[in-house]
Amino acid sequence: MLQAKADWYWFFDDESQTIRLNTTDFVFVTACCAKHLLPHAESTVAFSVDDNQVYTEFYAYLEDELKLAEALCVQIALNALAHLKFTQFTQPKSWYFAVQNGANEITAQSLVRLQSEFEIGQFLTLESQDDFPVVMLLSKSMKLTESKSLSQFDVIKVMKNRFISLSSNKTQQSFNLFRA
Repeated sequence: MLQAKADWYWFFDDESQTIRLNTTDFVFVTACCAKHLLPHAESTVAFSVDDNQVYTEFYAYLEDELKLAEALCVQIALNALAHLKFTQFTQPKSWYFAVQNGANEITAQSLVRLQSEFEIGQFLTLESQDDFPVVMLLSKSMKLTESKSLSQFDVIKVMKNRFISLSSNKTQQSFNLFRA
């Protein structure tokens, strides 16, 4: 696992209009784009102890559940953390997805699926404290309508009754498209 260091810091890159993380060894470009950022996002901010805890929790969950390569766990965990820290989540967009039968209990750091009219996408739950969890797309992309799609690591807020939960015995098999 890529270990955080005291000199890591977040910054906003004016040219690309994205949040980046300077890790000393390299600069990590997140999927957080300017139009959805919180006001404080354009400031340079140290990578905090809390950031490290959230990053480590996501990393451990991904490694345990999906058995992914280290680099992919790092990429997903850092994008998840960056969205939680810097993204202003929009209103729910549940209408893009089919209603699912049965009660789906969704928790943070769980793997779920959503089904649009066109395909099923695989997501990581970032926040689940209300009836509208925030999830991040893990699939390469997902077509929502004829003219709208999500890209990998985009986030969306959706009603709980749209989620297809994954039982742990099916999780690895379902997400094997992420194997390095």
